[in-house]
Amino acid sequence: MKYILLLFTVISLFSTNGTAQNFKNIVAFGDSFTDNGHIDGHGFNRDTNGRVWVEYLAEMINCQQVDNRAWGGARTDEGHYLGFDWSGFNWQADKYDMISNPEETLITVWIGVNDYWDNKDDPSNSVRNIKTGLNKLIEKGGKHFVVFNNFDLTLSLGYGPDTDYHSLVPEVRKLTKRFNAELYTMLYNQDTGLAQSHPEVKLYFVDIYSFMNDLVSNNKFNNKPWKGTYTFPDPKEYLWYDEWHPMTSCHKLIGELVFKEITN
Repeated sequence: MKYILLLFTVISLFSTNGTAQNFKNIVAFGDSFTDNGHIDGHGFNRDTNGRVWVEYLAEMINCQQVDNRAWGGARTDEGHYLGFDWSGFNWQADKYDMISNPEETLITVWIGVNDYWDNKDDPSNSVRNIKTGLNKLIEKGGKHFVVFNNFDLTLSLGYGPDTDYHSLVPEVRKLTKRFNAELYTMLYNQDTGLAQSHPEVKLYFVDIYSFMNDLVSNNKFNNKPWKGTYTFPDPKEYLWYDEWHPMTSCHKLIGELVFKEITN
């Protein structure tokens, strides 16, 4: 009997460590890297050939309730990169009301690249907007947050040598690094960081910048987009679904990356 009890204890501990937190609800905010179309009444398009990362994450943690509020093209303020004044992160935060148990709700935020992808905006403004939006969600009861930095979008085919945007590569790379550095400082500065100001909140930081750099440098992917079909090619051959967005195989890897972060 002692051995049975010991085995049960070990299994229980392993299960607890493997899930870290019993999240029954995920609320996702963001842009086209998270947008899953109109399935949940939000979003424009599913810009990949299958599931997006948050759907894979939900499956990994056995979470049945996913409220995906991301909109393709969303900026960090209230608006959209095409110019209309809705769909942005702060607009998304304003439209949200916490109706689930905050202790069982994981809020995810991946936003920013639509502000500066064309070298027109200051990423410092983007970080201030994200801080404002996060504070709104905290005021509404948010307790557990996944926050992404941004990957180097110039890795994508949209900035390739034959594109209209290739000349922007050096500046956009600099802006991405600035954004990421200032975002991290906003979250974790010892005196003024969000984590310091809200010790009741748990932040999970996802370094998608390093992840995508490693993925591209360690593989030789096709320099053409897959485009326009929901079939599943060899993930070792294709990384990009279109000029800007990764394949669902990459989204699965991103889901695994987030899973590791929230279960550590």
